[in-house]
Amino acid sequence: MTIGVFVLQSLARLTALRTFYAVARSGGVAPAADQLNVTPGAVRYQIRQLEAELGVPLLVRSRRELTLTPPGAELYQKLGSAFDEIHLACRTTQNARVEGELRFACAPAFAARRLMPILDVFLERYPSVTVRQFPIEAADETMDVIISFGERDTVGRRTAILRDERYFPVCSAELLYRSPIRSVEDLQHHTLLHGDSVEDWPRLLRAGGRKQVAPRQNVYLPNSHLAFEAAREGCGIAIGSTILCADDLRRGTLVKALDLEIPAPHPYFIIRPGDATSSIADAFADLLIEQLERP
Repeated sequence: MTIGVFVLQSLARLTALRTFYAVARSGGVAPAADQLNVTPGAVRYQIRQLEAELGVPLLVRSRRELTLTPPGAELYQKLGSAFDEIHLACRTTQNARVEGELRFACAPAFAARRLMPILDVFLERYPSVTVRQFPIEAADETMDVIISFGERDTVGRRTAILRDERYFPVCSAELLYRSPIRSVEDLQHHTLLHGDSVEDWPRLLRAGGRKQVAPRQNVYLPNSHLAFEAAREGCGIAIGSTILCADDLRRGTLVKALDLEIPAPHPYFIIRPGDATSSIADAFADLLIEQLERP
C-alpha cells in the first residue's frame, strides 16, 4: 500500500495519524504527548500501530534525537497538506454563517498593489459576504473600514500597521544594468518619477547628504502606483516602499536602485468609523494586519 493511498483510506485511523503528525512536528514523543494531553506511552503505542499497519518504519529511534525515515517524511508532508485542507474546510463552514456586506475605502496605491491577494483570502474565508470597495475620496462614516496612508478626518477607532515601513529608490533591473547607480550623484543621469508626494525625493536626497540633484528629467504622476508601473517599464526611478513594493522586489520586477533608505513619513492606518461592532469588519481588519505585518 502506498503512502498516498493509505492517507486517502485513513479517516478511521485519524487518531494515529494525528499522533504521528504531532510527534514529527514537535520533534519528540514527550512534547507531542503534552500537546495532545495524553501519556508518552499512548503516543508510542499509536506510532507502533501505525508503523505495523503501513509495514514501514516512520521514525528512527535514538536517545539523542528523533528523525523521520524517508516514508515518515513523505507521510508528514502529505498529512500537513491534508490537515490544512481539513482546517480550511472547518473554518469555511463556520464562516459561511457570517453574512452581510463589507464596505471599505482604500488608498489607491495600496488598492492596486497589495489589496487583491488579501481580498482573495478574505472572500475564501467568508463566502457569504458581499464586498464593496470605494475610492479613498469617498471615505466617510458609512464605511466599515478605511485603509489610509496617514491620518484622515473621519472619526473612528484606529489601528496603525506597525510594520517598519521604509522608503527607497526603485527601478527596473534592465535600467540599472544599462546605467548603474553607485551614489546619489548618479541620479542626475536618470529620470525621477514622482507619485503621491513631491516631498518624497527631496526627503530621500537629504538623507543621502544632498539638498537637491538636477536629474535628466522629472515626471509627475497622479499616484505612487503609476510611478511604480512607469519604473517597471524602465521609464525612470521611483520612490518605493516596504509594503507597496514587497511583491515586485520578490519577483525581481523592481530592484533597489541605491542602498539608501528613510522611514516612511506616515504609517498606514486601518480606521473603523462609528461605534457599531461588526464581526465582518473586525475579521477584515484582522486579516489586513496579519498579512501586512508578516515578514
